[in-house]
Amino acid sequence: MSDRDAVNGSSLPGSAECQQQEEEVEAAAAAGARAGRDLKEWLREQFCDSPIEGSEDTRLHDATYVGDLDTIASLLREDNFRRHGADVDVNHHVSSRVSVPAARRFTSLGVCPLYISSAYQHLQCFKLLLKAGANPDYNYWGQVDVTAFPRGSPVCVLDAVLRHGCDAQFVKLLIDFGANLNLVNWEGLDAETMGRMKVNEEALQIFRAAKGTPRTLTSSCRIVIRRALGKFRLHLIQTLPIPDTVKIFLLHEDT
Repeated sequence: MSDRDAVNGSSLPGSAECQQQEEEVEAAAAAGARAGRDLKEWLREQFCDSPIEGSEDTRLHDATYVGDLDTIASLLREDNFRRHGADVDVNHHVSSRVSVPAARRFTSLGVCPLYISSAYQHLQCFKLLLKAGANPDYNYWGQVDVTAFPRGSPVCVLDAVLRHGCDAQFVKLLIDFGANLNLVNWEGLDAETMGRMKVNEEALQIFRAAKGTPRTLTSSCRIVIRRALGKFRLHLIQTLPIPDTVKIFLLHEDT
């Protein structure tokens, strides 16, 4: 089936797993909205008394449910937040105290801040997470087992952004930050999954154009340099003996 067929397909019910993930995100977003302006304190009360990992700070992850840009920005600057091992990826959500490989697998995008921010069209939160070094493919740097994902669910962040009909800017950002375009493959999807897609036509055109065109040398260099530095050293770009225009480019301050 073609990509255009996916856009025009009729809506069919999804799998129970996907529906449960969507309901959980909606419930958290509604609760967060009721929390009012004191969102950071609400997040502490709701999630930090019993985090997923005893020593992990999950405030960044949970702030993305309600799209609070100020809280996310504040946490990314907070030394105590970094000291406890929390970061813009979800590695700590997958880790386990039990040393069983199966318990450490990444099997769903539902726990990803990038996925959540895109699902609720929080573009500025999405951009901020990418600028802070989030993995643009999975929001996770460990081993990924896509075969264990819920049936019919997206297999990477770009796949999710396209399927959920997100604005074209989400696709542009993922491309700029080095997302692997070849991970998106709809050839083997069943009719039910294709029918559930709500693809944004402009976003789809941008994706197709990017997939058929090699990256520019400057774009490739920026991606390689940022990944070589790693997310925990991106702030050191400001200290490099290079022109300010290059620093701005590497930090994505020009986008």
